[in-house]
Amino acid sequence: MAKKKLGPGRCVHCLKEVEERNFDHVFPESWYPDSTPADVEKWQIPSCISCNSEYGKLEQDFLIKVGLCLDPHDPASASIVQKALRSVKPAAARNPRDAQHRLGKAQRVLAQALQGDQIPDHGVFPGLGERWADVTGERTAILIPKQTFERITEKIVRGIYFIEDGIFIEPPYTIDFYALPEDGTTLWTDALDRWGKVYSREPGLIVRRAVAHEDGVSSLFEVTFWKQFKTYASVSDQA
Repeated sequence: MAKKKLGPGRCVHCLKEVEERNFDHVFPESWYPDSTPADVEKWQIPSCISCNSEYGKLEQDFLIKVGLCLDPHDPASASIVQKALRSVKPAAARNPRDAQHRLGKAQRVLAQALQGDQIPDHGVFPGLGERWADVTGERTAILIPKQTFERITEKIVRGIYFIEDGIFIEPPYTIDFYALPEDGTTLWTDALDRWGKVYSREPGLIVRRAVAHEDGVSSLFEVTFWKQFKTYASVSDQA
């Protein structure tokens, strides 16, 4: 489906003034589980064509790789797992060309994966670790660059600010990403519990944001994906 075109203006992502923009979904449409209520509004923000295209490729790759690591039995993620599996399954293709494309994606994912004893005992993203009985010879680790988590979290942070406040995150403010251990978020979550506001598109996405009263921009974020894992970010004045 073609994206709705917008006139000239500023891109939420790169902050550039451009002649042509379109709408970009903060949480991609394909990421909403089948269990999402039909009346949930799917946030959209103005994006330049280049940023929208670049994020689209990044998000498709992320959906496949993370989808293969989610719980296939949880209603929040079951359909995402199935979607990821179909996207690398030639038998689900519409035509021979599509089958070849899906096969290529599967081969690329497997070529980058680690098997059994190749898997290190560190570097696992919090919440995406071992979910089943430890059968060493059958374990597979999917490699996802840290930068992918960073960029997707940053996109959500920028989107929340634009939707809620109509503002762009720009210098001197910067966005910093954090992958916090599941048992090491007490100070962060205490602040969010006390001052945070919830922005929910359940069960796919839940965002909590606590904004500093001093400037109305500095803030802490917690982003929960498919009730499976969380990313964290801060917005701060670096001047």
